[in-house]
Order: sequence, then structure tokens, then C-alpha cells
Amino acid sequence: MTAPTTLSVVMPAYNEEGAIADATTEVREWVLDKIPGSELVVVDDGSRDRTGAILDGIAAVDPRVRVIHKPNGGHGPALRTGIDAAAGDRLFLIDSDRQIPLGAFQPLWAAIESGKDAAFGVRTRRQDPVIRLWLTRVVRNVLPLLFGARITDANIPFKLLRRSIWESARPLIPPDTLAPSLFLAVFAAARGFDVAYLPVPHRERQTGTVSIRRWRLLKFCARAFRQLVAFRVRLRG
Repeated sequence: MTAPTTLSVVMPAYNEEGAIADATTEVREWVLDKIPGSELVVVDDGSRDRTGAILDGIAAVDPRVRVIHKPNGGHGPALRTGIDAAAGDRLFLIDSDRQIPLGAFQPLWAAIESGKDAAFGVRTRRQDPVIRLWLTRVVRNVLPLLFGARITDANIPFKLLRRSIWESARPLIPPDTLAPSLFLAVFAAARGFDVAYLPVPHRERQTGTVSIRRWRLLKFCARAFRQLVAFRVRLRG
């Protein structure tokens, strides 16, 4: 009889050959080695470099690591693919760029173990380009107007939650959603789940590809905003 999976770490990756080995090592050392019955699900989102090959090599020697290869479709659909494939009773959503050290995981896990429904990181000092900081500020101010929910860092890629939250939110979050992590944060707040918001450090990106820049980023945000408005309708329906 197969033992149940306690925790699934879900990590999308795109053109991260310079960081992906270290990123998976951090997850294995800080999470998988400490939480029995945990797994890492990495979604290779059509990388054009050696990211996929490196991941396959890691998975070949560590059965706790699963790799899903898919055509490039963007971060949101890749994250959704990983969540749908995850087997854990709890889900830990992270990025592969190593900007948030995995040493910050333990306080989130302790919050869940104490009875919280979810634990979300809050970047105390973001090391990102000005335009991304500005857009985060816009999102923070828009969410109370649309949903009556004030969330300091709604789209942070450092979320730990019980699977029951995802199962409740899943019908409202289409597979092509650009920012499913943000929608999950909004859903949890709007539906009254008990969420701990904990500070986490944030460091500059050292390697890899920033997939959305400048004008494309603005167009991405415009489309994401339209999806957010549609999500509001579904949430209140």
C-alpha cells in the first residue's frame, strides 16, 4: 500500500539551466529531507536550454522529484499543471529562480501544523525592477476595491496551503489563468480561510530568463486584470 503524500512542492521552470540544479537542491535539503512523505513536482514550461535535461537527470536519482514537460504556455498555466499533478495533502507553491531562500519555509510549515489553513510569505524588501514594484502596488490597491480583501503581497511565489483550499478554488480558476497564485490568495481571503502572513527575505535574481519584460509585462497585466474582474463575478455568483 502506497503511503499518502504529505506535501507537494510545485515549481514551474523556464530557461533556468543556471539555477535549476541549485533550486532543486534547496528544496530537497530544506523541505523534502525534513518533511517525510513529501515530493517536488517541477514543470518544465518548454525551456529552450538544458533545464529539462538537468531536471530529468535529478529525477533519475531522486524518486521524490517528478518532472513534467509541456509546451511553453506561460508561468500561470505551468503552475496550474503542477498543482493538478500534485499528490500532496498540502501544497507549497514556489518559483525556480531562488529569489526567496528556502530557509524561510519552516515558519510557514509551523503555522500550518498549528492549525492554519494556509501560510503565505510577504517579501519584506523586494529586489525587483521598479516596474514590477509599481505593478505590485497597483494590485495591492485594486484588490480591496474588487474583493474587499487587503493582501500585502498577493502574488508572491511562496505559498503553503491545504489542498482543500485548492479543491474549493479550482472550479473558479480556469487553466489559462495568468496568475493563479494571486487568485488563490484572493479566494482564501474572500472565503474567510485562516491564513498566516509571514515575512520572508527576497534576493536579486542571479541567473535565468525573466519571461515578461516592459511592454509585454504591461499587456500581461491588462489581460490579468480582465481575468481578475471575471474571477470576481464567478466568486460572487
